[in-house]
Amino acid sequence: MSQDRTRRRFVRAIGGIGLGTMAGCLGGDEGSGSGTTTESGEMTDSEMTTEATETTDSGGMDAGPAAITVRIENVAATDFYGDDTHTGGQIWITPGAYAVHPGGNPMFTEGEPASVGLEALAEAGPPTGFPDEPGLVAELRSDDAAATAGAYTPADTVADPNDPMGEVPGAPPIAPGGAFEFTVEAEPGARLSVASMFVPSNDVFLAPGAPGIELWPMDGDPVSGDVTDAVELWDAGTEPNAQPPGEGPDQAPAQNSLDQGDDEDGVVRPLSSVDDGYRYPAVNDLVGITLTPEGSMEGSDGGSMTDTQS
Repeated sequence: MSQDRTRRRFVRAIGGIGLGTMAGCLGGDEGSGSGTTTESGEMTDSEMTTEATETTDSGGMDAGPAAITVRIENVAATDFYGDDTHTGGQIWITPGAYAVHPGGNPMFTEGEPASVGLEALAEAGPPTGFPDEPGLVAELRSDDAAATAGAYTPADTVADPNDPMGEVPGAPPIAPGGAFEFTVEAEPGARLSVASMFVPSNDVFLAPGAPGIELWPMDGDPVSGDVTDAVELWDAGTEPNAQPPGEGPDQAPAQNSLDQGDDEDGVVRPLSSVDDGYRYPAVNDLVGITLTPEGSMEGSDGGSMTDTQS
């Protein structure tokens, strides 16, 4: 089957699930009042205003939650696998789920079975889940451990020069050279977790481990730059790796139904601990993840981390 046809089948399957589209620094005049002090030692209103303004001007993003742009780019080689594989030798990264959280990664626990939502993402790609079952995004939104949760989808695709369908942007998943970009809101102590399927595979996905990705340390500024080292490849333990990547009928994008393949009844574990004898890229040769803080979101429609959970 041609690369183009398998890509189209995969897109139709995911599109049928109904992927949803998810989609400012404070300005202020410089304080100029001199202010006075009363006999009791209290500052006058003008002095307090001046001091508050100076604190805001020098405090960077301390005034409120910050918007941080997350970029997930497929940096894999276009010929990592053979031309006769389901993806024509390419590795694809599917649209995925994200969560901002103050504690550990709420998407899964290493050594425990995957949730129904994570199983769907790892086996077929959709962060919205199998038909008539909760997806990973819905699971996260109902989990108190996640402050906010959502999906990065085709609408967040900013580039895909190797898209076999020739539609840039628009078609999931992204091929080498493609990227997703989306913005999250963070406060001090916030961390980020993301999850996307590794295609072609039976149930391999990309995600950080238990700590997640640090967005904003309590004693510092929002994180800026490359955070790829925080993520790795995982095996969901839901379907056996019965054939090499790109060669099995139960693998996306070749499978005829989203939940095709035998059940493994295993647990989530690092792919590096699975001795299946197949070849996978190092994470840094697969994906590049960067964070770019945009500024304070105080006064915007975003609210605080706890206010935006849906």
